[in-house]
Formats: sequence, C-alpha cells, structure tokens
Amino acid sequence: MTLFRLEPGVQHYAWGDAHFIPDLLGLENLERRPYAELWLGTHRDLPSHVRVDDERRLLSDVLGVELPYLLKVLTAQKPLSIQAHPSEQQARDGFARENADGVPVDAPHRVYRDPHHKPELLCALTDFYALRGFRRDPPSFGSAASLKESYEKLMTLPQDEVDALLEPMVRELDANGYGKEDLEYWVLRCHEEFSDEGHFDRGLFSVYLLNLVHLKPGDAIYLDAGTLHAYLEGAGVEIMASSNNVLRGGLTQKHVDIPELLKTVVFEGETPRVVTAVKKSSSEWVYETPAREFELRRIESPHENDGDHGPEILIVTEGEAIIGLHHIRRGEAVCIPPGEAYVIDGSATLYKATVPRGSWSG
Repeated sequence: MTLFRLEPGVQHYAWGDAHFIPDLLGLENLERRPYAELWLGTHRDLPSHVRVDDERRLLSDVLGVELPYLLKVLTAQKPLSIQAHPSEQQARDGFARENADGVPVDAPHRVYRDPHHKPELLCALTDFYALRGFRRDPPSFGSAASLKESYEKLMTLPQDEVDALLEPMVRELDANGYGKEDLEYWVLRCHEEFSDEGHFDRGLFSVYLLNLVHLKPGDAIYLDAGTLHAYLEGAGVEIMASSNNVLRGGLTQKHVDIPELLKTVVFEGETPRVVTAVKKSSSEWVYETPAREFELRRIESPHENDGDHGPEILIVTEGEAIIGLHHIRRGEAVCIPPGEAYVIDGSATLYKATVPRGSWSG
C-alpha cells in the first residue's frame, strides 16, 4: 500500500502552550516556546511535506491535488481572540476585493487570506473551555431593541464609553471567588491578559454575551459561518475547511475589522450543542457535522479500511500503530491516498481526517 509520512508545520502563536504539542512530538522544548497549532494539510500558509526517495516534497505535489480540509492539533494556554468565520460568498467577495485593492495576502491588516469559508470542528483531548454563540439570556448593556443592535453599539462605542461600562462590572468581581466553570473567571482572565494602559478591551463584552462551554475529552463543538466564539484553554484536534479566514472582535493585538465582522455574525441566542462521536464499527467513531469538506473520525486499533475513501490524514494521539509495514508512534501522522485499503494493528488511538462519502471528486 502507499502511505506518506507527514512533516507537519507548527504555529508558535503567543497563546500556545509550551508542553502539550512538544510532549506529543517527543520534544524537550527547553526554551518553553509556545506551541499553538500543529498543521496537517496543504493550505499554502503552512503546508505539510513528505519525503519521497529522500526528496522533501510538498504533500499537494505528491497527491496532485489540494486537500479540501486542514487538520490541526491546537493547544491554548491563554484565551484566543473573539472571532467568527465568513460564509462562502463573503470569503470569495472579500478575497477578490482585497486583491483588487492591492492588499498583500500576508499583510497584517489583510482580512481574507483565501477565497474559502471555514466551518470547523474541535474535539477535546483535555478538558477544554470555549465561548460559543450568544446566550439566550444575555445581559443588557443599554436600551437597544435587539441583540444585533446592542452588539453593534458595543463594538462601535468610543473607548471612553467602553471603559465607563466595563470598569464597574470588572472591579466588583472577586478575583479569588470563581472557578473555570464560572463566566466571571474568564472575564477576569481576559481582562488581565488583554486590557491595557488603563483601558478595557471591548472583547470583554462578548465574554458576558456568549455561552461558556466546558468540553470533556472526546467531546466536540462545531462552528459554522457567523458563529461568534473563542477558545479559552485546553488541547484538542481541530478540523476545518482548508481556510485561514478569521474576523476578530476583540481580545487580540491583531487587526480587528468591526464593519466586516458585523456583516458576518449570526445574531441568534442558542443553547450550545456538544457533538459526541457516533459509533460506526467496533473500532471507529465519527463526529457528524453538515460540512461537506471534512469529516473527523476516531479509531481504536486494530482497524480495517476497505479503500472506499478520499485522501485521509491520520495522527496517533495515544499508543503506537502499525499500518502496513510502517510503525507509527504517538504524535506521528500519515497521509493515505484515495482508494488505498489499509489495516491498522497495534494498540493506539488515532484521529482521522477524511472527506464524507460522496463528497470526494478527486
């Protein structure tokens, strides 16, 4: 059988954890550098490589195609930005508009890095905390007639009015009185991390407005276009359409485009749904979503696959596996081309990125 061992890329964002990904990869990381994301895929911002006949080549060149998904291991020691992802049409239009305006793709103020939407699923590997979607009973910050009007007003207030609203709310909180199950805990964490020079980060409004979600290992959340969210702490396997488009709404030093964000966000209260794995066989579980670009599955070896699949990426998160003649250790990842039957032996937990049946056209 054909199998390619992947050389992933690493994003060292400041919010990353110094331990989880290095431990997964068997690295010491004596400098305690933050390892935020391990990328497995063909996205041009950080594509994976493989070795063929001792030559290092791009995975996309070896496969002859770009993958429709991007698989990551994400680990956050600090909260990420409040953010949402665009719809397909918004991504296409925004990417074309910024190209026409001559904005370099890698410019810090660039909003659309590619012309694709970015639905995503995150499956927790540790206890994982996140904000997802507006609460059904959000607090009132004024006399706005709707959630949309209220949020738009908060995002466009002058900074002195932001400070005037948030200061009494934050100051009354007891720094020792809350745990991670309490929204107030994360208000204080985010205030400490992002408020600066006596001013309050307006992203704190979103901490009050959004649902706090605690995922146990094996639980997942799905994020469609327009869902306002933020990952707060923990490690997980993340899969998404192959895009790097993010519209931010605070809790960040990166570029924030409020008008573009407001065109994206879905203003509906919700009770966040935790996605649990559905058993498909004695050795395989699937996390079902409406996404057509990707599907995440968990495998407990031994396991057999009949070859009826598109391109697949597998990463071992626990134990060791044997696939064909290849010994795959914890933290290692492989790509299996479309149509290749394979058997996984050994004792291991693997996460598999694949394409839903009927969605792969090659």
